Amino acid sequence: SIETISIGTLDTPGTQKTKMACYTLKTLLFLLLWISSSWCSAFVPHCHNQQYRNVSRRLKPVSRSVAHVEKKSTATTTRRDASYVVQTAFQTTGVQKVLELGVVAWIGMALRDKLDAKAITALLLNALVPAVIVSSLSTLTLSAEMGLVLLSGVALTLIQLASGELAARFVVALDNGNGEKNEETSIIQRTAAIQLGTMAPALSVFSFTREFVGASYAGFAALADVPTKLYTLLLIPYYLRFRGAGSDAAVSIGDNDTESTKNGLVAIAQHLAKLFSDPFNLAISSGLVLASLGRPVSSLGFAGKAVGGLVQAQTAILFLLIGLKLKFGGDRPKLCLRLLLARHGFCSLAVSAFLGLFLGAADSAPRLAAVLSSHAACSIIAFGQISKVVTEGGVKGYDTDLAFDLVALSFPFTVMLNTVACLAGSTYVNMLPVIGGAFLALSAIIGKFS
Repeated sequence: SIETISIGTLDTPGTQKTKMACYTLKTLLFLLLWISSSWCSAFVPHCHNQQYRNVSRRLKPVSRSVAHVEKKSTATTTRRDASYVVQTAFQTTGVQKVLELGVVAWIGMALRDKLDAKAITALLLNALVPAVIVSSLSTLTLSAEMGLVLLSGVALTLIQLASGELAARFVVALDNGNGEKNEETSIIQRTAAIQLGTMAPALSVFSFTREFVGASYAGFAALADVPTKLYTLLLIPYYLRFRGAGSDAAVSIGDNDTESTKNGLVAIAQHLAKLFSDPFNLAISSGLVLASLGRPVSSLGFAGKAVGGLVQAQTAILFLLIGLKLKFGGDRPKLCLRLLLARHGFCSLAVSAFLGLFLGAADSAPRLAAVLSSHAACSIIAFGQISKVVTEGGVKGYDTDLAFDLVALSFPFTVMLNTVACLAGSTYVNMLPVIGGAFLALSAIIGKFS
């Protein structure tokens, strides 16, 4: 066979020599490969490390550049995020509304020499604000909640009275430092206590409540204002005479003959007639009647549209009036600022306790509405009552200039507070105790350095 021939051929002597030469060549190749592998194992790592170091040396500037770029990119991203947050906050409905109303107030400031602030105030009090009240109350559904709202209004009235009294005593000292009573400071304290204990939510609260909380809560705020209006229109004239100084006040209180009693009854009847003929109270009663009939103002056709137009104009006219009256002059601006800070400080602490006791489980909307109502400005009607008992009744012991300064400064102060409260929302309501304490501390600091 072929295999036998091949093997036989390889076994020849010549073939044996060739075979030995092949084995020798294989051995030399193996030794050469072993030596080369040993040399490479010693030299290649050194080359590799050197190459790595060279590459690393070349890459270090690149890595630093990359790190710098990443850091710069992170900073740029952070700035873009902050810019996005600011831009987003700027474009929110609340901020845009505040800026819009700020422009209206600036227009009012520019037109101080052209417009009559008293006429615009009369327009607000007798036409626009009553329209807001009617429109808001007519959307309500009569229920037991209205009784609770009235009770809340009574509590708020008592809180304001107590806050005004405490603020006057906190800021104004009765003695001159030697233990002697100072009559001038007594007059200031008495005037401040009564004026700070009043509220005017129609001009300073209702528009904020309607814009940022809801129309129904504006109606509740108007209903809660009823006890305050009863106090301001009916009771405060007698309270002023009771606390006033001078013989005229004493005679008006102490005379108990028949003629005085008749005059007192006539005065009460006149006050009652005024109470029910007042545009505010007429608006409240009309709104309640419409609510009982289930007929909101919007369902009254052209009459409802007319009232709706007045409602839409109320907010803009209010801030136009604020621009007209926004003045920080006067004889005692620091004193008025301290009194207002103390008033809102004590009121914030009391309202915070009220919310914790009675509205702890309520939604954010009624809690915010209650806080906005507690921020109400001082009543200009109360200032009119003080002026009336001083000029017509001969009652002494009141400073009408201080009462007016408090009213004038309380409106922009309240607008700023309610603006912050509406933008912050639940955060402001939850921080109310801290805010109240901060107001009291700030009032004390201003008094110390003034």
